[in-house]
Amino acid sequence: MSNPVLLDGILRNLVRNAIKYTEPGGRILIGCRRSGEDMRIDVYDTGVGMAAEHLPQIFEAFHRLDSTRADGLGIGLFVVRRAVELLGHRVEVRSQVGRGSRFSVFARPTG
Repeated sequence: MSNPVLLDGILRNLVRNAIKYTEPGGRILIGCRRSGEDMRIDVYDTGVGMAAEHLPQIFEAFHRLDSTRADGLGIGLFVVRRAVELLGHRVEVRSQVGRGSRFSVFARPTG
């Protein structure tokens, strides 16, 4: 159970980033599965990936790892983090430079 509007916004931002940072011919996979009591929703990509030292900052407002790109304001992942917090869910990211990223949203049951 989750708020469909906020969850939709979370997933749209994650998928949009996966598309933006995955070169033509790359792959994006979206899936979900149970993880204990939670529902884990994953967005995998084979995009450019990120170094581990950058991961703590990616959810900050107006933070962009690639300042040479003119598209976007750097608020998409900030919105993801805030929506996840409002819903009482959590988000995790794993990434490797040159190999891609996996963003996982853990939706907690309500009620």
